[in-house]
Amino acid sequence: MRPGAVLAWVTVAVAAGAAGGGWTYGYGPLARHGDPAAAPPVPMSTTVVRRGTLTVSEQDPGTIGYADPVTVYSAQAGTVTWLPPAGTVIGRARPLYAVDGQAVIALLGQVPAWRTFSPGMTDGTDVRELQRNLIALGYDPYHQVTADGGYGWATEAAVERWQEALGTAASGVIPLGQIAFVPGTARVSAVASGAGAMVSPGTQLLTITSTTPLVTIALPATEAGSVRPGEPVTITLPSGSTVAGRILPASAATSTSPAAPGGSAPTSGGSAGAQTISVPASISAPAAGLDGASVQVTIATQAQPGALIVPISALLATPGGSYQVTVVSGGRTRNVTVSPGSFDDIDGTVAITGAGIGAGTRVEVPSAS
Repeated sequence: MRPGAVLAWVTVAVAAGAAGGGWTYGYGPLARHGDPAAAPPVPMSTTVVRRGTLTVSEQDPGTIGYADPVTVYSAQAGTVTWLPPAGTVIGRARPLYAVDGQAVIALLGQVPAWRTFSPGMTDGTDVRELQRNLIALGYDPYHQVTADGGYGWATEAAVERWQEALGTAASGVIPLGQIAFVPGTARVSAVASGAGAMVSPGTQLLTITSTTPLVTIALPATEAGSVRPGEPVTITLPSGSTVAGRILPASAATSTSPAAPGGSAPTSGGSAGAQTISVPASISAPAAGLDGASVQVTIATQAQPGALIVPISALLATPGGSYQVTVVSGGRTRNVTVSPGSFDDIDGTVAITGAGIGAGTRVEVPSAS
């Protein structure tokens, strides 16, 4: 449990009694011998003490988004003639955008396409990425291409086969700006330009992400060490329904500098001195239509196994600063002093210990009605 959590609950409980308006002093069992002119007592019912694991949880705000945001820049000058709408999923060999009527094809790779591909060019990682795509797309039917980063005759032949399939001139040359490497199957998150816009190399066109939804939790910076990757969380959606999730490593939401024109790079965010940190978490349900939606994330911070658990409303704060519960047995009631343990403010339960208190003991609580 986080430091101060129990103290906060104790303060709230005592304050509720001391205010005179709470049920603890005004209406609870301790008030049965009070002023006859006082307000009528709150209706009471009973519940059974149960033994189990009490989980201490907290709720923090979160926002649904997608992992690995990446900015896409134009690699050529001209007029934008087509951009995909937000939400579009773009796979390998699909159009990413179009300038001057020429579609720019998305291929998979980490290094931006920064030069023309042609016979005689120097070896490089970008060539290796092109070769891997040509092989994956089936344009090396004779298995002659080796993904070694060298633009040899076999690679040139594979490029020509691809160009023929696209219905373009089979030149074996790919000019700068006709392909763009993206990290994987991408989802368009935002469109920064529009059809008809005049662009130059380096103009921002799109923001894309992976197709993996996640929740970014705004966690107080002072509690940065309280969560660990792999911890389960419960996510409450705007509809009120809940889905499961799990804390992810911080690397799930990367932040680096933009790439050169024609390529892409993760976007950056945050500011120095912020009072919260962004913690990523997976979400077990599809996030279609929920991009940018605000959610509540319940994080378990501590577990007390084998605890005797009652509703917090069963506690009676006494003038001396201790706590009691009203035990009901054989039609008779008696107040028993107890010591509270961990509080679960999400479920409204507390772990207690006290003389004669065990699993199955029946205690009074305010009636739900």
